[in-house]
Amino acid sequence: MVRNDSVAQSLGVRSGNHVGSQHRVSQPCRQQLRNQLLQQHEDVQFNPNVRKPCASDEKRFCAQIKPGQGRILECLKAHRKQLDDICHAAIFQAEKEEMDDSGVDFQFIQQCKDPIRRLCQNDASNALECLKGYLDDSTLELHCKELVLERMAEQNLDIRFNPNLKKACSMDIPKFCLGSASKDRELEGKVVDCLKQNFVAKKPLTQSCSDHLTVIMEQQALHYQLDPVLVNLCDKEIQIHCGPEEPENTRQGQVEECLKRKFDTLTSVECRRHVALLITAVQIDIQADPMLHRACAIDLVTFCKDVPPGDGRKPHIGHMYTAVIADSSARFHRLIGNYVTFSTGTDEHGLKIQQAALHANEEPGRFCDHVSGLFKTALKNCEISYTDYIRTTESRHKENVHSFWEILSEKGYIYKGKYEGWYCTADEAFVAEDQTMLVKLPNGQEQRVSMESNRPVEWFSEENYLFELSKLREKLRHWLKSGPVIRPLRHYNLVKSWLDQELIDLSISRPSARLSWGIPVPGDSSQTIYVWLDALLNYMTVAKHSQSEMNIWPPSVHVIGKDILKFHSIYWPAFLLAAGLEPPKSLLVHGHWLVDDQKMSKTTGNVVSPQSCINLVTATGLRYFLMHEGVPASDGNFSMKRMVRIANSDLADGIGNLVSRCCGKSLNPLQTRLGVSPSSFESCGTPGSDLLSLLERTPDIVHDEYQKWNFYKGIDQVMALVRGANGFFQTMEPWKLKKEGQLDQLNATMAVTLETARVVGTLLQPIVPSYSGRLLDKLGVPQENRSWDFARLRWTTTETALGSQQAVLFPRIKFD
Repeated sequence: MVRNDSVAQSLGVRSGNHVGSQHRVSQPCRQQLRNQLLQQHEDVQFNPNVRKPCASDEKRFCAQIKPGQGRILECLKAHRKQLDDICHAAIFQAEKEEMDDSGVDFQFIQQCKDPIRRLCQNDASNALECLKGYLDDSTLELHCKELVLERMAEQNLDIRFNPNLKKACSMDIPKFCLGSASKDRELEGKVVDCLKQNFVAKKPLTQSCSDHLTVIMEQQALHYQLDPVLVNLCDKEIQIHCGPEEPENTRQGQVEECLKRKFDTLTSVECRRHVALLITAVQIDIQADPMLHRACAIDLVTFCKDVPPGDGRKPHIGHMYTAVIADSSARFHRLIGNYVTFSTGTDEHGLKIQQAALHANEEPGRFCDHVSGLFKTALKNCEISYTDYIRTTESRHKENVHSFWEILSEKGYIYKGKYEGWYCTADEAFVAEDQTMLVKLPNGQEQRVSMESNRPVEWFSEENYLFELSKLREKLRHWLKSGPVIRPLRHYNLVKSWLDQELIDLSISRPSARLSWGIPVPGDSSQTIYVWLDALLNYMTVAKHSQSEMNIWPPSVHVIGKDILKFHSIYWPAFLLAAGLEPPKSLLVHGHWLVDDQKMSKTTGNVVSPQSCINLVTATGLRYFLMHEGVPASDGNFSMKRMVRIANSDLADGIGNLVSRCCGKSLNPLQTRLGVSPSSFESCGTPGSDLLSLLERTPDIVHDEYQKWNFYKGIDQVMALVRGANGFFQTMEPWKLKKEGQLDQLNATMAVTLETARVVGTLLQPIVPSYSGRLLDKLGVPQENRSWDFARLRWTTTETALGSQQAVLFPRIKFD
């Protein structure tokens, strides 16, 4: 043991040698020795620098503790406030030395000690990484937040400040970044720049290095409040033009504004090109979460530029909710015998798409192909039964847009003029000055925003084509009064309030120099057609190319989220009325989805992918949850646990148990669905008459609720019937009837239960089509007997063979 200790002490001395020493101990050995020394110092017996000045305090507070167990120092720390000044200072110095030796930032620990204790479980060694995750926490003290940002910036200045990056890129640094003057280059802080340049240039860096650089760039983007692309393209320009003389730039998200102001002095072509794009548009993706962007537009501009707009163009449950509502209605109307044209698709033009493609480093057409493919796959996986999938980049749509433009022009509703005013890029609309207001940003500066959407506006002066919206106010009011054209009522009242105000003419083109990704104005290639005029005409494109011989115009209903109400309730009917066409008969406007009571957004990382839900609960489980929980008049609240619980409770247990019990060979050895008659219910006494009453009234109630788009209420009625049937089955105890030989009552019980299950399966077809299909298949119901006419109780003496499928319709889902 003496020999081993001597070796350890010798190595400990050598571990302190300078970097260039030929006797330097290897890094793994140094780390192990450091750990051993730190463990020793935990006990005051091994640290005379503490023991001597703290001798009296040790006797006062820690006399009962035996030395050698590392507990005396902890005892003294526990009585820190009562220690003599000299002892307190000695412990403070010992802690500092330990932290310095382990690479811990002692100043940072002292400045942020309270947040570290509250938020990081007192873990000083990992404090910086921990507190990075709490920058948006309102309880994080300002001075500590400032220090976290400062340390994040320091880490990104030079590889010397970031040993983790140096380790992750150990293979790449000598390969890409170190020449003959490697030492100077590292000391000058250029290794990180070199690595980032090679990363952006897509050089073959190792995976560990690429992953670590991604984190570094995101952290740097958070510090500057910029997107990583801008940080890399304009790094030199930021240092030259937006540096120490404007210190607020690095803290309050003003670097981008600085670059915009000094655009003419920028020398980097790549930087100029990127800043030019930022000048013309705010990087907000309205498709990501329109409700979030409406409420948090200013905050997104200030804090969340690091999120590329293209990320928001993946399907989420909000998109699927719209699709499933429309699909459930379409399936219901087919069941009641109506012809249905059901269209959906993707609108693919506009400035935001143009920017998203640029961020993705793709040509816009290829970018749209990819995104549209994602949506088409999501719709298929969610069992959406559309008849037409329309993309606004299709030639049939471009032809329709050109034709419609010419009609509006011929009827005198389009004129060209110079338009000066406040322009909201996120809303793709000009806003009257009295509809804007000044708000104070977190950095103390003022920003003018649209009062309607709360999104930033900029002053623009350009020559556009204008649509005479102001002439159509009375016609729009007449349309609104013609019937229940907008549901629910709260949205009708909102549109009514808009039409009680004066309407201003609408700019329906943009200079092609600013917006190239769109449909050119007929006869004037210098202008691109306004994206909403283009997108809204998709409905007419579908109608024109419908294979039906019926006249399917005007549309019976548009199913939309509440964020795009104005475009569909003001602009769209105005365009149609100006062209001499009928506006849509109605709009069904629904709310959005929270996730565990929080707004769904990319910045909080809680955007729910429909595929992740389908992977867990299948398309049946997702559709059922959305229709069960979704109330059009209000926002829904999504929870994975709640989705699983509801699917298990209703689909696996409620309906599933009902079917499996009456289809099991124990009670149904002949595997038949018996005919049912009034006597079947009568022979079951009061339980039978109660169930008969419920069974007779349920289909009509469900029909009415489905008609009124209250699918959740219709589902509640169906599940009340299911509970009634399960209660009836439990009360009748058919297993006892079989054992006692009461075969007539047993057969009546089975006939009543199976008939109820058939009605349930028929009623749920619009909501969960594949689940209902399996249920009806198991009951032996032929396809021609699945329309709404068969959704009611039907008397028959015919026995039907059950299907050979397994009786388990929806296996229970395990979810922690």
